[in-house]
Amino acid sequence: MKDALKLYLVTDRDLSLGRSLEEVVSEAVKGGVTIVQLREKETSTGEFVALARRLMSILKPLGIPLIINDRVDVALAVDADGVHIGQSDMAYADARRLLGPDKIIGLSVESLEDLEAANALDVDYVGISPVYGTPTKTDTAEPFGLEGLRKAVEMSVHPTVAIGGMNARTIGEVMEAGADGVAVVSAICSAEDISKAAKELKAIVEAAANRSWSKEVWKKSSKIYNSILELDFLKKLSEGTLSNDIFARYIAQDEIYLKNYYHQMNMLADMMESTDDKELFIAFAKSGMEGEKALHDMLIDRYGIETKVEPSKVTSDYNAHICEGIATGDLCIALASVLPCMWIYNQVGLHILNHSKLEGNPFKEWILEYGQEEFTTGVNKVLKMVDGWASKTDKQTREKMDYYYLKAALYEYAFWDYGYNADSKSYNYTESLEEWL
Repeated sequence: MKDALKLYLVTDRDLSLGRSLEEVVSEAVKGGVTIVQLREKETSTGEFVALARRLMSILKPLGIPLIINDRVDVALAVDADGVHIGQSDMAYADARRLLGPDKIIGLSVESLEDLEAANALDVDYVGISPVYGTPTKTDTAEPFGLEGLRKAVEMSVHPTVAIGGMNARTIGEVMEAGADGVAVVSAICSAEDISKAAKELKAIVEAAANRSWSKEVWKKSSKIYNSILELDFLKKLSEGTLSNDIFARYIAQDEIYLKNYYHQMNMLADMMESTDDKELFIAFAKSGMEGEKALHDMLIDRYGIETKVEPSKVTSDYNAHICEGIATGDLCIALASVLPCMWIYNQVGLHILNHSKLEGNPFKEWILEYGQEEFTTGVNKVLKMVDGWASKTDKQTREKMDYYYLKAALYEYAFWDYGYNADSKSYNYTESLEEWL
């Protein structure tokens, strides 16, 4: 499905410079369009069906899916490959019941709340809409922007298509932000040479998609991340109902982890050749031992936490795994091994920040620390860095990067899970790791 979404043409006869839809679509697929959506807001049902049949005759022999915008009845009439529905259109459950299990159904999401709801549905893809403002569609929600898109892609369990403001200037950064495809209207429909325009856009999409190791590994680890969000520890932390004893146990282990983190960031800084890269990881080390340590000291004092404890097996094994990755001496592998402790922590913080009740929450300071903008900016710089290096390395190294990242992500899961379940006599985190692996 993902490959089919890469260059997604949405038709608009008003923007086609007087050319027929058949001509526009034929030239577009010659240039590399991978899927076509027929969008007709003003036409009669009869004309809509006739147009769809003509496009089906062009696209079906080429294996290019035809998606009908909004109209399930039209899709059924012409046996189209699927439909794309919006938030105010027919409910997904009804569309699926009518179309059956094999047809493609895409769903537009206009906010992170829409996206969370879509995660619970078995849709084939979601359209993140709009990413940027666009003159072709004026009845849209507040644009996501690039950072909003990145957050949406990370949250989504489904393939994602970026919609709104997609053109040769924007699609590269959108694909690098993690989208699986881009939905284009005027950049193709209004092009003087449609085939050439589509070919140029496809080249940008392919080049940007191939560089994004982080996008692919996040998708591979999405089950782990979503399971972390479902842990009772985080749910109760977000609600402010977590027991003080459990929170204290977590902070005591996090104190041990924080000291390791400081040394790991400095080791990574020593591996960097660029001064800017060195300073980035020195800044991570500094923020850990200043900002985060100050937070810990305040919480330790508030809750009377005893920090002179032995590291749990989870803490020790997690630290050993990261040190093993750094000890390879390969910057790509080293970064992959340490990335979850930054990226997943940050994403968990942002998630809780968006969903928790901060007023009166005793853990408010912790939530604000891990969801802060400065931390998010630093993590995004590391993602850009690791994607750049991954694009230049060989397949074997990328496979090792996947391994070190995914195992570290599993340790993140175990670290959060241990905080809540350590008192259980039957608790054995190594068994849960084996299940994931």
